[in-house]
Amino acid sequence: MKKTILMLAAVAAVFAACGKKEKADENFVATFEEAAISPAELDSEYKLDTTGTFQSGNFIFKQTAMPSQSYYSCNVVSNHEDTTFADWNDAWKSAVGGAYEGKNYVVWNMDYYGADTIKLVKAAKVPGLYVTNCIYAYNTMKYGDWSGEPFSTGDKFLLTITGVLDGKETSKVEFYLAVADKILDEWEYVDLSTLNEVDGLVFSLSGSRNGDYGLLTPAYFAFDNLGAKK
Repeated sequence: MKKTILMLAAVAAVFAACGKKEKADENFVATFEEAAISPAELDSEYKLDTTGTFQSGNFIFKQTAMPSQSYYSCNVVSNHEDTTFADWNDAWKSAVGGAYEGKNYVVWNMDYYGADTIKLVKAAKVPGLYVTNCIYAYNTMKYGDWSGEPFSTGDKFLLTITGVLDGKETSKVEFYLAVADKILDEWEYVDLSTLNEVDGLVFSLSGSRNGDYGLLTPAYFAFDNLGAKK
């Protein structure tokens, strides 16, 4: 009888540990469901010009918000669910028309006011994330604009994700958001396991169309569920 009780206790402990592990994994992932910070419908606390950070899951994100100049950069949390596009003010929308999961996602763009490193609260191996184009970049590549004709043979739009640990690069992962006329308009998983353990991630965008001041394709993309397993 004693042995039976001990065995049942051991099984219960295993199930309890599994439950804890699932909860830990859940808390690790940045889902951005804590609060929406959308340029179209700003909460009162974001009406003033600010440069700061916010946390989701195990990650800390930088955001520059300058409503007085209609300027936002780095990691802008959005809850837009449509794909209408008139001009660059509509940049804060995914090409899918919503999040991968839940209501919120991030539209990232290059910050000309300083480097953007997504920091981990605690160094870890990051499984991956879901990415897609933002509607601004998508429309530019799909239909063309002042930057050129629609994307065709030879045109590319590349996302590079670099892992950082103790100030040193660990490795890089490259993912094409567009190749010729094949332009991503759905959520796709990007595996980051090859970066190994990191305490920071750096995003960068490059492409085949460049001018005197750099990339002509709008340097925006959308991502969701950073740290998720496929």
